[in-house]
Amino acid sequence: MKKILQSSILLMGLFIAVNTQGQTLRYLDEVFSNVVVDTTIAYGANKSYLTGFAITDSLYMDVYRPAGDTSTNRPVVILMHAGSYLPGSLTGLGWANRRENCLVELCNRYAKRGWVAVSISYRLGWNPQGNQNTRTGTILNAVYRSMQDAKTCIRYFRNDAANGSDQWGIDPTKFVLGGTNSGAYTALAAGNLNKPSEIVVDKFLDSLGNSFIDTTKTGNFDGWGGTQNVENYVGISAEFNAVLPLGGAIGDTSWIEVGEAPVIAFSGVSDVGTPFNTGIVSTQAGTVPIIEVSGAGDFMPYVAALGNNSGFSPNSFAVADSNRSTNDGINFFRSAPVDGLYPFWGVGFEPWNWYDPFLPPASNPNATQTIAMAYIDTIMGYANPRLYRLLFDATYGNPSGLHEVKGAIEMNVFPSPASNKLNVIINSLQKPISSIRLLDVTGRLAKEITNVNAYSESIDVSNMSSGVYLLNLMLTDGTTSTKRVAID
Repeated sequence: MKKILQSSILLMGLFIAVNTQGQTLRYLDEVFSNVVVDTTIAYGANKSYLTGFAITDSLYMDVYRPAGDTSTNRPVVILMHAGSYLPGSLTGLGWANRRENCLVELCNRYAKRGWVAVSISYRLGWNPQGNQNTRTGTILNAVYRSMQDAKTCIRYFRNDAANGSDQWGIDPTKFVLGGTNSGAYTALAAGNLNKPSEIVVDKFLDSLGNSFIDTTKTGNFDGWGGTQNVENYVGISAEFNAVLPLGGAIGDTSWIEVGEAPVIAFSGVSDVGTPFNTGIVSTQAGTVPIIEVSGAGDFMPYVAALGNNSGFSPNSFAVADSNRSTNDGINFFRSAPVDGLYPFWGVGFEPWNWYDPFLPPASNPNATQTIAMAYIDTIMGYANPRLYRLLFDATYGNPSGLHEVKGAIEMNVFPSPASNKLNVIINSLQKPISSIRLLDVTGRLAKEITNVNAYSESIDVSNMSSGVYLLNLMLTDGTTSTKRVAID
């Protein structure tokens, strides 16, 4: 009788834990199974560098929405592709467009969470074969034009909502702007390049002392004016709430100022194309310099120190294990992990992407969909709780908040459902993990990992049966917590 009572108490405790910690939240978790995609939608038009600014071309996007969703107040995430600001026809990179694999996957994942997800094309073109002035000047202007295009896309949606049609069912107060590689450079510029003084830093001046960016031609930071620019949606704001760069850099750390957009950044520390800290980006295998930029390892400490990430930090989320890594020779603030930065140590160019097997980039020749999916799992698992707190619920993840059980372990488990690997990360302010147990809904032990003694663990679930499980985690001080997970 005593054993039966103990078992009943245990199952009751598990039931309470599941209902308080394992709840499904729209915008954070996948709540839709299918996605509707509207392709080749014109969001604006502008003059192209590739035609000498003689022709005004349409700017296109693909829009992903949850199928069957009746909400009319959804947040928008806008993503931009890689490609070094050059057309694929010039580089041979057939994947560098708004339908490159990682962007399609990210857009689908956000749409399944209830977001409106957008992948955009933007204006391309610069001269990598000219002299130093030409190379530096034309690449800076390419970033500048793409930044204007990203803002045009935000204005398109906000204008649509303001005019009463609201065909996309968006919340005009909630936008996230991000991208991979070149698209990440663009998103960071849109979030931080906003003052005339920021384009007259020494490295942005030509040999005569003039800024490479001539706003009488390009227009201003918001896309108004300029002989080489078309104004789109005049009077509509292009403000946005957060930047989500995957592998990008910023022109200069002086661009970062108090009150600018929060940043959640991911970066391959060994990327030879974009420095993790501050360095020169080059063409032709590093032999022809273009310009000095600062990667996430250098610009993110500024973002954190200025309080720009205070909307989700300081937090009770798990600190990225890689954020606490030691790697001599990398000038990174490991003694005080930067919340909002997830460095991928030992990894180079775009590990979250995979390519046509006949056209892989030389910097990432072994990319596969399986590998890329694992990185995307990490990106979603790290970024989304922070975006959820920032945009939807300021108490989410706080020990005293509505979504936490008092005294519970601050735990992040992803992906769910999991097919191959289930990742568990806890807050490094707690004691390390001692053991992890997976129980089926009857309470039967299905898998156990002991002697972990770390703040994160990756569990192989590839041979486990599909279904819902209870993940019971114990710390080295004996504290326990349980969370519901799904395996498919």
